[in-house]
Amino acid sequence: MNNTHGVACVYKCQRCKGILSSCELETCDALDTDTRQLIKCVLGQYTGLLKRGWNESKALSTMSRVVGQLLEKHRYTYNGRYCGMMFVSTLAHIIFRDGTVNWGHVASLTSFGAAVCQYLKDEGRDNCVELVGEEISAYLVTHHKDWLVKHNSWNGFVEFFSVAEPESRSRNIIATLVGLAGIGAAMTLLVM
Repeated sequence: MNNTHGVACVYKCQRCKGILSSCELETCDALDTDTRQLIKCVLGQYTGLLKRGWNESKALSTMSRVVGQLLEKHRYTYNGRYCGMMFVSTLAHIIFRDGTVNWGHVASLTSFGAAVCQYLKDEGRDNCVELVGEEISAYLVTHHKDWLVKHNSWNGFVEFFSVAEPESRSRNIIATLVGLAGIGAAMTLLVM
């Protein structure tokens, strides 16, 4: 912690709007950076816009594996269920609306984001892939930063999914996503 004549220096975090010590601010900034990089890399790799590296982090390889498994299992469920960028943000709020935060919710949100990114890429909107990553990352860091820190950030994600089966933790979320996506698609058709 920075110290000026025995007085602890504090900083205002722009993302979480809290007053933090310099150590806490570094943790907040590191979590923000790590989250944005992880989500963008997963989405970029899934769409083929970013090539896999030899020296991937454990978090990236675990997230890629879990997202791939969820997408493979639910590929027909996700097919055609996209209504744009606002839908990603709205869906994130719906997934976590009961106040329960867990790694299954995080993985489900990311896997749906990957499906949206693939759709956008197929529609020739490659530039939107990064925006989806920003939406997901910003949501996680803004709304669930404390939970992420308490659960050992992305190292906790790696630990959780090295033991737990992602499908069993995410099954209910996938069912919710399907229902909501159908509603969103119907609303889009009504607006047109």
